Amino acid sequence: LPYIERLRDETKIPIVYVSHSVAEVARLATDIVALSAGKITAHGAASNVLSRLDPSAGEYDEASALIELEMVIQDDGHGLSQLRSDGGEWWLPKIDIPAGARARVRVRARDVMLATTKPEGISALNVIAVRICTISNGDGPQALVRLEHGDEELVARVTRRSLETLALAPGQEVFAIVKAVTFDPGGAAAMPMPR
Repeated sequence: LPYIERLRDETKIPIVYVSHSVAEVARLATDIVALSAGKITAHGAASNVLSRLDPSAGEYDEASALIELEMVIQDDGHGLSQLRSDGGEWWLPKIDIPAGARARVRVRARDVMLATTKPEGISALNVIAVRICTISNGDGPQALVRLEHGDEELVARVTRRSLETLALAPGQEVFAIVKAVTFDPGGAAAMPMPR
């Protein structure tokens, strides 16, 4: 994958990459064409397609968002990197890019928790103020909640019971909570982007 990334970034030639790995696609792709049973099920910018996987098709495990972050500092003592987006500060396992460089990070819906008030005294390092855009119920006990933070979009996978208990609704301001350890620092979670 690093070779393909270098080829993409240095030569600027179009590459067609076929994969069943959403993590690989999130790392490499700018545009995606999703196929199922030989038919196109979605196409467009990677960030749009990955965040809109079909809940009724059992694609909850793969739904995710791609966000662009700027490196702020390396916390070598703890093996972490602090990055920034329009929506706030993020902590991830160390990513080897210099301060000011940009990275694209995949945030899986299954790794995002929601809270109606800002939590305190928790181990999760990423608490981001967001607004609920839409809620999509699947056939089972789960739902996808699409969220906005700054110019970015996140997706949270929650139970329908949690939707009712928290009285979640479009337009509501909530907090997205993402543990730093859910990110894969060397693999599919982050990639340096050309400036």
